[in-house]
Amino acid sequence: MQRVVRRSYVPASVDRADFNGFFDYEKAHGYTPGVYSEPGIWASIFGSGTQSLIRNTDEWTYEPETTNFGAAPVGWCLRGTSTCAAFFGGVTRSSPHALMWQWSGGGGVSNGVGDFDQIDASIVR
Repeated sequence: MQRVVRRSYVPASVDRADFNGFFDYEKAHGYTPGVYSEPGIWASIFGSGTQSLIRNTDEWTYEPETTNFGAAPVGWCLRGTSTCAAFFGGVTRSSPHALMWQWSGGGGVSNGVGDFDQIDASIVR
């Protein structure tokens, strides 16, 4: 008799093994891998435990974002607000792996013009 196992999700450990394989392959071929995501999506895939931590991986986040061009970023925060880039996987705004922030026009909020990204040029290799 054949037993069928069904799950409505992929365990974080399986997702992490996939991530690690991609990361290791890229590094072995001379590339610097990075991740484009945001805290909510990242947690929905990897949870909030050790499987979610990628402290040594460059990150590009797209949360939060704005359509207000007058609030263009100063550092990792929107000018005149307390709204700041939200990194994930254990990376914070002060981390050397906080690489980019798509602060307008991505992730589903249309600003009528296109994507606006900010990069920390001191990190780019």
